[in-house]
Amino acid sequence: MKRLSLITILFLSVMSCKGQEHKNTTQKKDTLIPPKKSLYYIPNVNPDFETFDFEKSREETLKIPSKAAALKNSEAKERGYSYEGKLDENRSIHRSFFEIIDKNKKFVIKPGEYHPLEIIYYKNSPFIIQKIFYPNGNIKEKGLRIVKGNMYKGIWYYFDEKGKLIKTIDNDKLFSFSWEQIEKFMEENKIPMPIGSFDVPGKHHLGGFLHYSILNLPKKKPHKAL
Repeated sequence: MKRLSLITILFLSVMSCKGQEHKNTTQKKDTLIPPKKSLYYIPNVNPDFETFDFEKSREETLKIPSKAAALKNSEAKERGYSYEGKLDENRSIHRSFFEIIDKNKKFVIKPGEYHPLEIIYYKNSPFIIQKIFYPNGNIKEKGLRIVKGNMYKGIWYYFDEKGKLIKTIDNDKLFSFSWEQIEKFMEENKIPMPIGSFDVPGKHHLGGFLHYSILNLPKKKPHKAL
């Protein structure tokens, strides 16, 4: 019965993934490769203070004709800047932020869920480095998460608005299983591993993590992705 349930879960997951890929035709396709015995590259995240590069984000966005035209609209009450670029042979970057008109009729950085965002993708990794910044440009939080889904990995670093490190969370300790066990599960069940870049990270789940978590519920509640 348990085996039948697992097969059903795997089948539904595969069909769901195919449906997602069909609908998101404008997004870059993930690189899908079968899991191997060796681990995929897992990026390191440093605890250092850093700031968001607003100037670079504006310059790169204005190089995109369709976005530049929208930004030149004098009647707009909100402006969005976003671009993707290549850092080197193995890494690419996504940056985005939004501005709104304030009471003084000036554009200011939009707060709340639209905090300035930076994501670094790796060519041979199922993980990305995600960084969220305060409206003043100072780092708010950063750490690893999977390319698709709400699973955070390793230590996440949290800062106050002045840039002081105030908290860390070791997400690996929140689960009753390890990433290596997820990899093994995916390999044994021939589940492909999504790696590489994505235009804008969505709420699509990494198959192996879902399947393994369904069968082995974590002892503690996982850290929820933003």
